[in-house]
Amino acid sequence: MALVSPPLGALVPDSPHATVVCLPTLADVESYERKEARVWEKIRAGYPRFVRNELVRRAAVAAANELGRPGVLFPLVSRRAAEQLARRAGASITSLDDVGDFVLLTTPAGDAADRLHKFVQHTGTLISSRQAEAYLKGNATGETARSLAQIRQTLGPYLAGVSAEDIHITTSGMNAVEAAITAVNLVQRPRGRKVWIQLGWLYVDSTRLLEKAKDAPHHFIADVRDLTAVEKILATGTVAGVFTEVPNNPQLETADISALRSLCDHYDAKLLLDPSSVGLATVDVLPHADILCSSLTKYAASEGDVMAGVLAVNPSRPDAAELAREAKANLDELHGLDQIALADQIGRMGEVTARLSATAEEITRRLAAHPAVARVRTAKDGATAAAFKKIQRSGAGAGALITIELRQAMRTVYDRLPVVKGPSFGLGFTIVAPFLWLAHFEEVTTPAGRETIRAAGLDPDLLRLSIGLEPVEEIWAALAFALDP
Repeated sequence: MALVSPPLGALVPDSPHATVVCLPTLADVESYERKEARVWEKIRAGYPRFVRNELVRRAAVAAANELGRPGVLFPLVSRRAAEQLARRAGASITSLDDVGDFVLLTTPAGDAADRLHKFVQHTGTLISSRQAEAYLKGNATGETARSLAQIRQTLGPYLAGVSAEDIHITTSGMNAVEAAITAVNLVQRPRGRKVWIQLGWLYVDSTRLLEKAKDAPHHFIADVRDLTAVEKILATGTVAGVFTEVPNNPQLETADISALRSLCDHYDAKLLLDPSSVGLATVDVLPHADILCSSLTKYAASEGDVMAGVLAVNPSRPDAAELAREAKANLDELHGLDQIALADQIGRMGEVTARLSATAEEITRRLAAHPAVARVRTAKDGATAAAFKKIQRSGAGAGALITIELRQAMRTVYDRLPVVKGPSFGLGFTIVAPFLWLAHFEEVTTPAGRETIRAAGLDPDLLRLSIGLEPVEEIWAALAFALDP
C-alpha cells in the first residue's frame, strides 16, 4: 500500500491520545506557528507539551466550573511543579486546588501567564490526556505497580548498575532533563558552581531551560568536537555541569564522550547525557554520565500515543546519592494510566529500534545518491562518526533519524511528500518535519535568525526524516515522488 500524507489536523495514530498532529504543507506549519485559526480550529491534540489535548482542556474547564475558578487554567501534575514554575515565571497564583490526582492552578491573563505556559511546555508538567479522560469519566487509575515494574525491567539491561527503584519514569523526556539540571544545581551551587556548558545544538526546550536560568551563566559551544573551548570554560572552576545530546538533534553529531568525561572529572563538573535521538537500545552512555535523561516517547512508545521519559543517576559517580535524592524530589512520575500504555509497548523497543535503524540505513544510501539531495546526515556518518561508534551498542544501527539538505526548494519537497508530516520521531510510521520551522520559527523567518542557525552548522531549511516500519520500497517511493522533478 502506498504511503499517504494525512489531512491537516489528523491524528496519528487515530486516537485521542495521539502525539502526532499532521501539518501537510509548509503553509500549514507557518499558520500553526502563528496560531492562525484556519489551522488551530482543526487541531484536537498533538505533541502534548506543545498542544493542549482536547481532553486536558475539557478537564481543566470542568474542574474550574465546579470550583468557581476564573482566570487562565493550568491543570498540572503536582503541587510542587505548580508552585516552582509559577515562581520561576513570576506568575501570581490566584488559586491552587487539588482536583482528583492533579492540581488546578489559576492565574490572571497576561505576560506572566504566557511565561508560565512556556515553563510548563519546557518541563512537561501538564496532565496527560489519559489522566484527564479518567477525571472526566470519574474513573480511578487502578493498579499500576506491575506496569511500572515491567517498564523498569525492560530498561534495566540498558541502564546496567542502576537498581530498579532508581530508574525513574517521568512525564516526559523534558521532565527528566529539568530534574537532572535542578539536581546538579542543588549539589554544585553550594560549591560556588553555577555555570552551564551546552555542547552542540540541543533540542529547543533543553536550550530554553539553560537560557532562562536567571543566575546561571550559559555557554553555547556549537561544535561538539571543540573540547578545547569546553576546557577553557571548565578551567574557570565555576562550571556546574555540561549538557550534550548523544547524538544531537537534528545535526546528529556526537562529542567524544570519553574525552569529555575525563575533562569533567578533572574540573569537577557534572555531565548530563541525553540519547533521545537514537534511543537507549542504540547507544550505551550511562557509564560516562553523572545523570542520563532520555525521552521514551520515541522508540519505547513506538505506537505514538504515550509521552514519557526516564532519568537514571550513575551510581558509581561522585555525589551519586545526593544527585539521585535531588533528582527524585524534583521530577514528576508518569501517570499510572500512561504507565500501563507504555508497558504494553516498551517490550518491543529493542526490536523496533533495530528495524527502524536497518531501514534508515538503506534509505540513507539511496538519498545520498539522489541528485536533488545536497547532504545527508545520520549519527554514523560525517566528522563525528568515530565518536558515535565508541558509544554504539554492539550490533546496533544508528536510529531512525535522517537529516537531509536539499538542492531544490524545501517547501516543494515537503508539500509533495506523501508521508505523515508533524513532530516526533522513532515511531512505527515514517514522519517528516521541517524541523527548524517547527522548533525555531522566529529564527527561520528572519535573516538574522537564519544566519544564527547557519553559524551553528545547520541549514535552516533542512528536513528531518524519521523512518518507520513500512517496507523500504514504500518509503523510497514516497521520497522519490517528492524529490523527482
